Amino acid sequence: MIKDIKNLLEKKNKKLSFFLTILLILVATLFIFKAYINANAIGGSVDFPQFYYLSKDFWTGKDIFDQYPDKQGMPMWNHVFYIIFYPFTLFTFEISKMLWFFSNIIFAGLIVILLKKAYNLNLNKSLILGLLTASSTPFTNTLGNGQLGLFILMSIIIYWYSKFKTKNFFLAIAYIKFSFAPFFLINSLFKKEIDFIYAVIISTLAVIFYSFYVSELSFIQFINPLLTILSIERNVFIGDGHNFHIRSLFSIFGMLEYYSIAIIFFGLLNLIIIFSIKKKNDLLFLLISISNLFIFYHNYYDLVFLIPLAGYLLKKNISTFVFIINFPIILFFFYFVRFNQLILNSYFTETFINIAGSLLLVSSYISLVYENIKNK
Repeated sequence: MIKDIKNLLEKKNKKLSFFLTILLILVATLFIFKAYINANAIGGSVDFPQFYYLSKDFWTGKDIFDQYPDKQGMPMWNHVFYIIFYPFTLFTFEISKMLWFFSNIIFAGLIVILLKKAYNLNLNKSLILGLLTASSTPFTNTLGNGQLGLFILMSIIIYWYSKFKTKNFFLAIAYIKFSFAPFFLINSLFKKEIDFIYAVIISTLAVIFYSFYVSELSFIQFINPLLTILSIERNVFIGDGHNFHIRSLFSIFGMLEYYSIAIIFFGLLNLIIIFSIKKKNDLLFLLISISNLFIFYHNYYDLVFLIPLAGYLLKKNISTFVFIINFPIILFFFYFVRFNQLILNSYFTETFINIAGSLLLVSSYISLVYENIKNK
């Protein structure tokens, strides 16, 4: 059956392409409209105010790190972000919120286009990837909350797959959110890429520009985002809600005191695997993405980072083993978590969902490691 579906999608079929195009337009319109309503409802776009007001404060000359915690947000992001977010600070909050909402839709479209080229997908498969993306809960959550995930994912894909001379700039952008970037940066260092040097230079220049702009140049500016994260971790990163990572598992099983040991162990194990893969390829990209999701703290909307995995499963000649293991995982994260909540009235408890989701990420990671070993 799987082969029959693959063969159908591989062939040029104008009727199927037309059907998928209409379906994509209808589904995307429906889900984006729903996300738009959520973004403008009371409590909607809950994350965007932090980006907006912190950036606005910075561009008025305030040291946003020095003001914590008595301000409208937690400055957990690299200095580069507050600088490049400048255009949005030129408008009122409501206008900027809408601009960011539609910017995220553009980012998602570009992600699908970039993956189409990277994975050599034909039109029908690209339309299916668009359908999976537009209808997924992480995507609509990102739109509704005004999050950064799609912007960072687009930047990392450009860095990984493009041949732009400026692609090193996009690696620096990925460093905006520390829970996304570490393994991509370390991999670049392992591979002795010039991109790593450029990313460090860009980030350093951003800190220097920021410091001069707020008249507060000191070494501590280079680590201020990390200091903020460490200062709020105990109260904010508690591992509740729909979270699928090491901290959530250790919190559920009452082993939170061993969390630091676990993150070091799994981090080192992941680095060994990354180091063993000598060349950049699709599997390495997916392994780094999934390991970031599992090892570091992330919320449900951050699972937009599974969109490349969905695209990879549509590639021609992908192994049946990888497809059978990972396609149900995509369905679980993209649809079942919300289906359980809304349709099944949380028949499966949040604890069960979190444990299952965390283990599924591990299963996906192991299957991709196995596939890489098999292909050597």
